Amino acid sequence: MSGEHRNLLQGTRNLALSTMFCRVLGVVREILTAAVLGAGAYTSAWVMALTLPSLFRRILGEGALGSALVPMIVHSMEQEGALRARERFSTILCYLSLLLCLISVLISVPAYILGLVLPPGHWQMAAWLTPFIMPYCVFICAVGVMSSYANSLREYFLPSLAAILQNFVMIGALFLIKFHLYPGEGPVDALRMLALSVVFSGILEFFLLLWIVRRKNMSLFLSPQILRDFDTIRSIVKLALPGIFAASAVQVSLVVDRCIAGYISEYAPSALYFSERLVYLPIGVFAFAFGTVSLSEMSKAAARDDIPSLADMFTFSLRNLLYVTLPITVFMMLFCEDLITAFYKRGQFDMTAVKAAAYAMMFYVPGIPFFSMYKVTVATFTARKDMVTPFKISVLSVCLNILLNLLLMHWLRQGGIALATVLSSIFSNGALLFLLLRKYPASIFHFGSLFRMMWKAFFCCLLAGFAAKSLTPYVRGCIFTAGTSWDAILQCGCGCALFGILYLGMSLLFRMEEARQFMVRIPGLKRKFH
Repeated sequence: MSGEHRNLLQGTRNLALSTMFCRVLGVVREILTAAVLGAGAYTSAWVMALTLPSLFRRILGEGALGSALVPMIVHSMEQEGALRARERFSTILCYLSLLLCLISVLISVPAYILGLVLPPGHWQMAAWLTPFIMPYCVFICAVGVMSSYANSLREYFLPSLAAILQNFVMIGALFLIKFHLYPGEGPVDALRMLALSVVFSGILEFFLLLWIVRRKNMSLFLSPQILRDFDTIRSIVKLALPGIFAASAVQVSLVVDRCIAGYISEYAPSALYFSERLVYLPIGVFAFAFGTVSLSEMSKAAARDDIPSLADMFTFSLRNLLYVTLPITVFMMLFCEDLITAFYKRGQFDMTAVKAAAYAMMFYVPGIPFFSMYKVTVATFTARKDMVTPFKISVLSVCLNILLNLLLMHWLRQGGIALATVLSSIFSNGALLFLLLRKYPASIFHFGSLFRMMWKAFFCCLLAGFAAKSLTPYVRGCIFTAGTSWDAILQCGCGCALFGILYLGMSLLFRMEEARQFMVRIPGLKRKFH
């Protein structure tokens, strides 16, 4: 294994571990949300109110702007020095914060007025919540951009811990609401308290990231020169604008999904939300880690105009990412309803809600490899400062997604919305790979080794999956007493353990390089598998 591969895996491992811890807390948060709010009108209102701040976070924070910032800072540090990179970042953050403050006011005022005229229901509650939660987007977008700045300096672990603060604050707020220890009289007051806790967590994350970048001797500063640095604004707009339009199109598609689901039934938005949270748990851990680290490494290769190294990093990232996400996909398909029951069935989240969420999840799960691949595939274009191509593909993908939503929702209800998202993601990946191969020769990507790994991994997944599904009831029955309230949790735990052991064992038997690299990182086994 080359030094570049080792650096990528080490950075990915550290980022994945911290992100996994954060995601586990996020699952705890969603479990409490399901128990406190149920799966009806209150959760639907909360999901809809959270959509706009999340939209801006994904577009201007961790999304297009952050992705454009990494190659810009890397190239600036390579060619102009650290001081100029620091000046450029300070300018971007200053103007971004002013823009987001203006956007928050322009959205909050009409939302408040709309809440006064709408009839009672989840739409009215969503409108009332919006002014309370919109300030969050100001802080969290700044946090996302500062995280990208830290990533360009090869600081991955500490920035990923910032999201843990949000989970801790929201979990605390949910406990207060659960035990009626908050100053309020009803569910709407509880939702407002939850919204304020989100804003407070955004403030904490903001100050944590300020400390992190200062720790790297790259603290922010303000000066008249920074405010007059219009060259940086023009450069970042030129780089990020196509990506912002692309991300905006994707997020508009998400808003359309939520609105269409709101008209299907009051269970549909929450069913999509809770199933999506579980599906995006592995994506948020592994795809985020590989996408973040590979973008930084590929940007360095692109800055040197070393296309073979960039292509090698791309294929290597895809191989390791698919080695992890393919078994997760098979496992979640086989244990779909057990997972929903284990995570959410408590409190106000009844069996009807379980069935609705599990139905949506069955259509979401096959998209896990494609959602994950997209993070790495689009990074090959972003690293070369090509933001236009992903933008064009995203627009086509969004149009396809909306069309498929309208066609499939009548027959498959919320499952049709989930399936449309998966099909549009398959299209996006296929189109980007096609364009990549038109620009560069296929030989530098070594796709032969990738396809061989995929077939081996898929075969191992199927064998391990069906064996685990068949053996899990017997193993659980031998160790634990059946008929307890923990049945679903024990079913998932035993199934996951069996599946993981069988999959790893068979991939070692088939001499898969990715399995050996995994074993090398386990203490005590490095010498044996090196």
